[in-house]
Amino acid sequence: MFEWLQGLTPPASVSGPMLIAYVLMDIVIIVVLARILGGIMAKIGQPRVVGEILAGILLGPTLLGATLSQVIAPTQARPVLGIIATLALTMFMFLAGVEFDLSKVKGRGLQVGVLALLSVAVPALLGFPIAKLMHTAAFVGPAGEQLLPFALFMGAALSVTAFPVMAHILMERGELNSKMGSLAVATTGVMSVLMFSYISFAGTVAAAKGSSDFLVKLVLVVVFILVSWFVVRPILGKLYRRMFTNGVVSGDGLAIAFGGMVLYGLIAHQLSINALVGGFVWGIILPDDRALRQALGSKVKDLTMILLLPIFFAMAGFAADLKQITLQTLPATLLVLLGTMVGKFLAVAPAKGFGLSWNETGMLGVLFNTRGLLVLVAGLIGLQLQIITGLTFTIIVVVALVTNLMTLPLLNLLARQHKAAPAAPAVQEGSVAQR
Repeated sequence: MFEWLQGLTPPASVSGPMLIAYVLMDIVIIVVLARILGGIMAKIGQPRVVGEILAGILLGPTLLGATLSQVIAPTQARPVLGIIATLALTMFMFLAGVEFDLSKVKGRGLQVGVLALLSVAVPALLGFPIAKLMHTAAFVGPAGEQLLPFALFMGAALSVTAFPVMAHILMERGELNSKMGSLAVATTGVMSVLMFSYISFAGTVAAAKGSSDFLVKLVLVVVFILVSWFVVRPILGKLYRRMFTNGVVSGDGLAIAFGGMVLYGLIAHQLSINALVGGFVWGIILPDDRALRQALGSKVKDLTMILLLPIFFAMAGFAADLKQITLQTLPATLLVLLGTMVGKFLAVAPAKGFGLSWNETGMLGVLFNTRGLLVLVAGLIGLQLQIITGLTFTIIVVVALVTNLMTLPLLNLLARQHKAAPAAPAVQEGSVAQR
């Protein structure tokens, strides 16, 4: 059977009805495999997202080889799956924004700003010595011969915190709106903007476009956020007073919510801060009415969490080959992994002065170390611009997996030591908290 599978060859061209068939088949395979592996991970005390990432890796070249992986998901089908994955991520971050309680961070703007800035700046600075040690042909692409572009992209990879995965874990634990959880989510929301702005800057430097393009985008991001909060938010408040009655959202209200979510994802994508930030911002600026937010969230929760989100988490596996990690490349892998952890833990140290205990500060550092797949955004940009090699990209995938696997065990250890930490409430299968 295995020999027969190895003998299969990818289709030369896939289009029209055949492309639709492949995309639908791939969605079924990804969702089923992600559900199985996610369930296994949950039983051994890991978040389901780890199983969903592993599903993608099992379908990629690591296990099946490049040829068989292309048989399952041909080249022409992958961009379509990528678009679905982007929509899934935008919907999930919209859901996180809708469920996030802004009142939990009132009066903590300075704390959020300081932690967000440090959580990007400290790892970015660590990227320079790490890049210096790795600046060889094995890790550096043709456009990375100069140290600066390579160092900027390594710093970008180290600075990433996976907003969706971190929110995912907090939801699982029922801690999204706890003191520590609300600070983590608010900080990561600001951090995402800073992080993608930094990645945009790194891309601008690497492409030798000059600083003016980056500065224009930065100004546009600030304008986007200010207009959203001070103009769009009050308008939405007035509209939903007429569209939400007796606990029911009208059809027009749902159209505005979902259409706005996609529009904000588009705007954020065009501003180079990633569509996921747009989805979160849209969820945040909806009227501060918990009944309304719960009604809107219930409309997208199951579809996003069970069907669409696994596609997002599976996509990385198609682009990485873990067989490239050998004894010769292991030291560089460990170096990058050490840099990712040290940078984030150093950055959250000031949280102790913001009213958190050392245990809670440690938990914050663990959450910020969660890389998810967003670390691949920096990696893919570097790969496309030929700043890094496929080996460096695979190292980044390993970092994403290891940091995700570390998160829950470390959180549970710190939570047990923090006597005042409440236990996560029991929830039903399919709820956001259980996912």
